[in-house]
Amino acid sequence: VRLESRPPKHSGGALLFLTVGVLLRKLQTNPTLEGVSHVVVDEVHERDVNTDLLLALLRSALRDNPHLRVVLMSATGDTQRLAHYFGDCPVLKVPGFMHPVQERYLEEVLTEMGHRPPPPYQADRVTQEEDDATPDLDLVVHVIDHIHTSGEPGALLCFLPGWQDIRAVQEKLEEKPSVRSSAHILPLHSSLSVLDQQAVFQRPSPSQRKIVLATNIAETSITINDIVHVVDVGAQKEQRYDPRTKVSCLDTVWVSRSSITQRRGRAGRCQPGHAYHLFPRRRLDTMKMFPIPEILRTPLENVVMQAKIHSPQAKVVDFLSQVLDSPDEAAVRDAVSVLQETGVLDEAEALTPLGKRIAQLSCDPQLGKVLVLASLFRCVLPLLSITACLTRDPFLNSLQNRTLVSQARAELSGHSCSDHLIFSRVVQGWRQTQRNRCSRQEFLDTYTLSGSSLRFIQGLIQQFSENLQEAALVQHASECLHQSSQINQHSQEDELVKAVLAAGLYPNIIKVKRGSVLKGRFRPNSLSYRTRRGPVILHRSTVNRSKEQLPSRWLTFFTAVQSNGSVFIRDSSSIHPLALLLLTDCDIIERVSGDRVKVSLSNHSLVQFELPLQTWELLWELRVALRAMQMRGLQGLPAEDQDSRLIALLIELLNGTEQQVGQDNLHSSRGSDRESDTDDVDKNEN
Repeated sequence: VRLESRPPKHSGGALLFLTVGVLLRKLQTNPTLEGVSHVVVDEVHERDVNTDLLLALLRSALRDNPHLRVVLMSATGDTQRLAHYFGDCPVLKVPGFMHPVQERYLEEVLTEMGHRPPPPYQADRVTQEEDDATPDLDLVVHVIDHIHTSGEPGALLCFLPGWQDIRAVQEKLEEKPSVRSSAHILPLHSSLSVLDQQAVFQRPSPSQRKIVLATNIAETSITINDIVHVVDVGAQKEQRYDPRTKVSCLDTVWVSRSSITQRRGRAGRCQPGHAYHLFPRRRLDTMKMFPIPEILRTPLENVVMQAKIHSPQAKVVDFLSQVLDSPDEAAVRDAVSVLQETGVLDEAEALTPLGKRIAQLSCDPQLGKVLVLASLFRCVLPLLSITACLTRDPFLNSLQNRTLVSQARAELSGHSCSDHLIFSRVVQGWRQTQRNRCSRQEFLDTYTLSGSSLRFIQGLIQQFSENLQEAALVQHASECLHQSSQINQHSQEDELVKAVLAAGLYPNIIKVKRGSVLKGRFRPNSLSYRTRRGPVILHRSTVNRSKEQLPSRWLTFFTAVQSNGSVFIRDSSSIHPLALLLLTDCDIIERVSGDRVKVSLSNHSLVQFELPLQTWELLWELRVALRAMQMRGLQGLPAEDQDSRLIALLIELLNGTEQQVGQDNLHSSRGSDRESDTDDVDKNEN
């Protein structure tokens, strides 16, 4: 398990329990699994990306290793299709005991509660579109209240699509005196701390009923033994990739029939139970038998990287044609294009020197690029912290502390206008309290942080540090964790850290404009935001959401999610415009007019600047020199004497451009119209 490995102590036979991700990494160095007799893969019906890749690699290993045996296990999977995929292998059915579960669908539930089904719940609703999967939360609360006050004893598990639904139902239930005084309500979501998640396994006092409000995390991943009642809205949040906007959409969709079976079974694990399905019985006929495989509804950049790691000589489309459900070729080409745009793949789909370094880092390719650049610009520790925190949120996530978290983030951000520097400061503060248990707990309480999440983040930082050593980007992993080491020479330079982050995350850039339209009215003093794909909204989780002024009209971001037709940015940092001109890995387009020049980035129509030609010629020379410095580092060549001076000059420009370039010398432009210097957004930009 990631960060929790317990390898066998003896060289003889051993039974290893691994996550799919860990096994995929083992397959990189041992593709035929020599020395392994059996591989048992459980829960294959979940069809996540890693499992589908693993099945393809195991099928290949079986062809080359006649001694290998593979066992696939699932309670609700498409066994015939899996058997055919593995050459019509035999299927063994192992019967298991399940206590009887009495099922009720919406019609029976409403009748039991003394209601005649109103029109929205009658049969014609099942013919409506998938958007109708959005649950009626008032109905959910009504049903839970009915079970609590008149149903037989036992814990209740309610399946809801997402965190907002869980919050809303919990708040509504706590407003009911009949529930508040005699029930223990517990949310269950993957973003909660391990300690909070473990609370659902504890049995309440005899006078209380345990009510667990959960997402599909409770469908197969865990078993709560005292569950008697299951309330199922038949819906879940599902990530789907929108090829038009190039953004993942988090939609509420109907679950599959196999998921309904799994959810019903939660009530009959240890005793007879009851399942309340809050959708018409006829809805089952329109539900898919099995869930849509993740590989068909997710961005494929990570998948393409995995393909190049496991089969570097093969075309990506050819490799992915071997998985159980091949993704659309157009989606694969889009992912390849993104990786070529970011310098990870070349035109022949081969890993570039940058790509080969990123391939050795166990993180998202964009975050991998951030870490590679951090090693070259000698600011590793803060960007290790940022990368780890973008993988696991360090803040507590519950109904009661959302305001406290917002206040803590605002305090930690200071004047940086950066969610990412918050992460760096959190990790730095956590490390400083390690020797004192009292001060450590005070630090966690002050900033509403999760100790278990920070311990996991600390493990990720250690793992990423070891990855950097394996990639020959640092000599020793321990260097990364010491502020005094050369690799962290510039870790205190916030503007450089943000610039390197922006270069790694590029083209994830937002242009900020003053003036926005809200509900048909123009608001001249508010800010609007736009990426190259279109308008976006800053999510309430980012500290820049409430800002009326920003030091720059440029933001970088990592996470964008589409919901209800809008694209929300979950994290952002204000960046210096020179970060875009000097560090981005793309072509530059120049349009000279007299003694001035308009400069734009070839693959980002929003990023345009107008400045004196003489100034641009100097900046261009610096850009070329910085690029050469990066290439030397990626090729493993020793650093040159001038490298330190180049980074020092870059830092000086990022920290003091107003003195170096001049307030009126560097202007952002819209096409041919230069934006006004007096715009509040830009008052400190130049």
